[in-house]
Amino acid sequence: MIKSLYFDNTAYKFVYELERLIRNFSLPHKLEFYTDKIPSDTEYAYFCADNGNLSVTVSDIGATYTESSHIAEPSAYENELCRLLCRCMEKHGHAPLPWGILTGVRPVKYIRSIYETHDNAEDYIKNTLLVSERKLRLANDVIRLQKPVLDTPDLKKISLYISIPFCPSRCSYCSFISASGEGALKLIDDYFELLLKELDIYAEIVKRFSLKVDTVYIGGGTPTTLSASQLDRLIDKLGEFNIADIREFTAEAGRPDTITEDKLRALKNGGVRRISINPQSMNDNVLEAVGRRHTVKQVCDAFEVARKVGFDCINSDIIAGLPLETEQSFELSLKRLCELSPENITVHTLSLKRSSALFRQFGDDIGKGAKCMTDTAYDLLSANGYLPYYLYRQKNIADNLENIGYCKEGFESIYNICIMEDVQTILAAGCGASTKLYDGKNVSRVINYKYPYEYISRFELMNERKREIEDFFENKLTLA
Repeated sequence: MIKSLYFDNTAYKFVYELERLIRNFSLPHKLEFYTDKIPSDTEYAYFCADNGNLSVTVSDIGATYTESSHIAEPSAYENELCRLLCRCMEKHGHAPLPWGILTGVRPVKYIRSIYETHDNAEDYIKNTLLVSERKLRLANDVIRLQKPVLDTPDLKKISLYISIPFCPSRCSYCSFISASGEGALKLIDDYFELLLKELDIYAEIVKRFSLKVDTVYIGGGTPTTLSASQLDRLIDKLGEFNIADIREFTAEAGRPDTITEDKLRALKNGGVRRISINPQSMNDNVLEAVGRRHTVKQVCDAFEVARKVGFDCINSDIIAGLPLETEQSFELSLKRLCELSPENITVHTLSLKRSSALFRQFGDDIGKGAKCMTDTAYDLLSANGYLPYYLYRQKNIADNLENIGYCKEGFESIYNICIMEDVQTILAAGCGASTKLYDGKNVSRVINYKYPYEYISRFELMNERKREIEDFFENKLTLA
């Protein structure tokens, strides 16, 4: 395992990308960085870019390998150092990275830009960026399905995101901004009242600048941690945004152990047309291992209630690489989920977060078999009529893979496409929420406080940032 990274002065300019790339070859761990001395340990990587003479040396597991080349153009140094690093790591026995030297969250967005700017795009993607044939095919599938949405931008249309950052308990793999436990749940009422006030501010901005809400997404955490009466009040408040004719209205019901018929009826009667019921696994022993306080039977019961209430668009999340999940049990889990026939299935690859309880408990034993699981998911879901329509990656994701949203034809989530491809303004309310302001080319962000207690105690100070949003619409954006 590489412990130290050494750079000459020129190569150090690319430390950020090289660090991100090297982490894709192993579990997250602490790295030391040096520019003022030569390697002095036995597990290191050394990067040099001296007047166009580029080299990478990797020493690990008792072997040392060096790859080198000459590049005349400084603008090509970063990609070439990344390629040399990949070659060294493969000589050490590491499998080629499926996304090659790409380390960003949105590889599909980047690949789309390559098609728009390069004559021999596929050759560049495969031979310069080292993207595998399978991942390029996946990216092309997603690009085709997203095209109708991305070809019809309207800068007057926005999305609205509402964060409900509470869960009945914390899953052991989780590192998201959510609050659980008795103490945290006591904050719900105060948080909820302030959330409604923040929505009042956004409603005024929407009205003042003649914006049109295109989609609404209530996410979490677990929004169904709220009571049915609170969900009623939230949806009544959203009515002030004139959402009767919006294209999409989603609420994450999420945890089956929070779903009740009265909560689902409150959502349905309020205009919600798309919900999430997220098992993460359809194997009870896996659910218990990761701290999900529900059973497979409760997942099935939640589906039954949702269909009874009248929901005809349900998303379900499942995670590849969880502890105790084998390649065979994952396939069985996916088949059981397909039997419930959700309109969307999102296949997440476990993100190996050092801050999660799961990483502390299982360490090197998590994330095993993720590549086989995601390959199985693509093949099995394709055979069952599901199409990949959005894709993103996370830091420290197992096997350098990705998260993929699949849908039955005609059930693509517009919000998911817009947020992943950065093509629409999203006004975000609640703690941890990030407003994205899109001017037709670039995105700027206005971010709320991270935790519920901060959101509550510093609410007025936080809302001073709303002036940045007003300035954007007043000065930076000429609406079509």
